[in-house]
This record gives sequence, structure tokens and C-alpha cells, in this order.
Amino acid sequence: MPGWQDLIICGVKNVEGANVAYTHACGFSDLIQLAQNLITDLIILSTFLAIAAFVYAGIILLTSGGKPAKAEEAKDIFMKVLIGYLWILGAWLLVYTITSVLLKPEFGFLLGKPK
Repeated sequence: MPGWQDLIICGVKNVEGANVAYTHACGFSDLIQLAQNLITDLIILSTFLAIAAFVYAGIILLTSGGKPAKAEEAKDIFMKVLIGYLWILGAWLLVYTITSVLLKPEFGFLLGKPK
């Protein structure tokens, strides 16, 4: 999975005090790329949140002291976080696949680009 992505990739010629120079005007393909980059960044953020939830559930399980109710609560948290994270990854895979196809040059007619 790629790392953090720039969200703004077009349209700005120069920003004072920074070395930012984008070379082309924004178009529909840039909107698709923005959506793809935003979703990738949110996946990275959700990974950190899932790790934090797993740690929290692990602490509950370790400190349950043999109480079945606390152990069940921890296992319930584990399962809910796992199922939720798998849904997030599945949605990411679907969106990433669709946007990757839309950004291929041979499908430029979908974006209004001439062949």
C-alpha cells in the first residue's frame, strides 16, 4: 500500500515560501486522483485507529482478572474492529481498482480526453 499522498496535485503555479509548482490545470482525472489519494490517506489513518482499538481490547483482556464478562467484552471488541477493518479494506480495494482503471491513458475517453 502506498504511503501518504499529496491531495492537491494541480492548478497552483507557485506558493510563496515553498517550492510548489504544479504544471497543469485541474481536470476530471485530477478529481479522480484526489479521491484515490484521499481514500488512501484515510486507509492509513484507519489502520492506526484499528491498531489502537486492538491494543485497547488487549488491555481489557489482560486486565480482566478471570472475569468472563470482561473477557467477552474484549473478544467482542476484537471481532467488531476486525470486521470493520476488513470492510474498510474491501471498500478501498474496490475504489482503488475502479479509479486505477479510470486513470489509465487508454480509457481517456471516459475523462473527456481525445485518444
